[in-house]
Amino acid sequence: MTARRARLVAYGICLFTAFLVWNGIFGLLVSRGEKQYLLDQARHELRLGPDASLPDRMRGTVHRGVIEATRWAVVVFVLGAVAVWIGGRRAGDDNAPQGGA
Repeated sequence: MTARRARLVAYGICLFTAFLVWNGIFGLLVSRGEKQYLLDQARHELRLGPDASLPDRMRGTVHRGVIEATRWAVVVFVLGAVAVWIGGRRAGDDNAPQGGA
């Protein structure tokens, strides 16, 4: 495998990892929003709080989930891509001629 191909595979792994992080965080935040809706609805049924609206709750939850998941996915991808770039530069330095002593 050539060095260029290895770097492309590493970038692909970074992208795939960022995709997994996005899905995981988004799913976690949406499930938390669902649980919060159920808690609000239970409070309403016990006459301890206002009526809970699932569309309103999920609209805000999904919007915040997309933003937060995207932030983390970008961080993961950028850090991985920088690591691949630095690793590629160091590998290139190994092939450079050494000053003799």
